[in-house]
Amino acid sequence: MSAMDTPEHDYGRAVSIDAEAIGRPGQRRFRLLVRGDGRSACLWMEKQQLGAIGEWMTEVLERLDKDRPTPEPPEPPGDILEPFELDFRASQIGLGYAEDANLFAIQAFDSDLAIERESPSFRCFLNRGQCRFLSRKIAEVVAGGRPICPLCELPMEPEGHVCPKSNGHHLGAG
Repeated sequence: MSAMDTPEHDYGRAVSIDAEAIGRPGQRRFRLLVRGDGRSACLWMEKQQLGAIGEWMTEVLERLDKDRPTPEPPEPPGDILEPFELDFRASQIGLGYAEDANLFAIQAFDSDLAIERESPSFRCFLNRGQCRFLSRKIAEVVAGGRPICPLCELPMEPEGHVCPKSNGHHLGAG
């Protein structure tokens, strides 16, 4: 990474990382929780951003496990307690893999500072075990919301769904 990529808050190798959704389906808010060396961060993001992180990690892990197997099992997170030293909504997320260190990188840009700064607000590194756990947890968190209509791919409400691809006919929620 170049000097321009130097984050304002570099958590280095994360001690713990987790994902969660807060609220009822349809009104949930999504976040990554990270504990570094004696400090913690809360990164709020859209469901699609969180899902994309999990999908990317799964793809990279599958490729790495095929090319360079490792015995690192999923590594569940430890406690990540409030108050958070860092708490912001991420406008952009950057993901990477450092082959020489065998670590994954997550960078996030604070939506309130995105115009003012060219470098990320936050960065941390994860090992394969942490990524393995996190990718599975993200899949659970993202799937825990409203079911997706198989025709139009829009979320379905519990009381039914008016699907534009079925000429507006109601489909059951599941």
